[in-house]
Amino acid sequence: MVSSPYKAVLFDLDDTLLDRRSAYDHAYHCFYESQPAIRESTSWQEAREFFWSLSPNNATDARTAIAEIMCRWPGVKSDPDTHEREYFHYLIEGLKPLPGVQDFVSALNTAGLPWGIITNGGPYQLKKIEKVGWQKSVPVLLVSKLFGSEKPAPDIYHEAVRRLGLNGAPYHRVLFFGDNPFTDIAGAHAVGMKTAWVRMGREYPQGAPAPDYVIESVTELRQVLGL
Repeated sequence: MVSSPYKAVLFDLDDTLLDRRSAYDHAYHCFYESQPAIRESTSWQEAREFFWSLSPNNATDARTAIAEIMCRWPGVKSDPDTHEREYFHYLIEGLKPLPGVQDFVSALNTAGLPWGIITNGGPYQLKKIEKVGWQKSVPVLLVSKLFGSEKPAPDIYHEAVRRLGLNGAPYHRVLFFGDNPFTDIAGAHAVGMKTAWVRMGREYPQGAPAPDYVIESVTELRQVLGL
């Protein structure tokens, strides 16, 4: 067992362990190439900037995104069901762990440090886990729409602690690591967990509780956890 200041660690999934940014680019580049109304009137660079405007705080609702896309380009041929299905197909197709994460996950499991993932979203989150081959690697996985509560609500954090089997360990001995200040950090902070925020070149926004650690990538977390 690793000598860590924490009894357990919990993670967000997208842009924390998995490289959603490159997968998002892949998904919308495929969409761009499939839509003459966009491709023939707008450069990829300009279209890409618009697509990223639909992803505030690294989150996207594909069903509402297509309404804004069709408002911007009336000639686009799609609908909410089709766009959601195609978006997740191409997103998952382009998905991979962030650099160093595969080794980090192996180190966590070798060390025996209890850990898990809390992710907002639906069944497609399970497909992401399958895509990177983590079905047997993740000890605890909570997907909000399958559980019935989403970050930052406290219920989902409490359930993760229960499933980790921490036997009454105080929450300040649990570290939550994520990229979204308003869901990941705020929610974990509210239940008394310590928090780590992945910067990804951004400045921490006003209006969210300050994280205990600001780091550049998950690999830096090895020092914090004593791995």
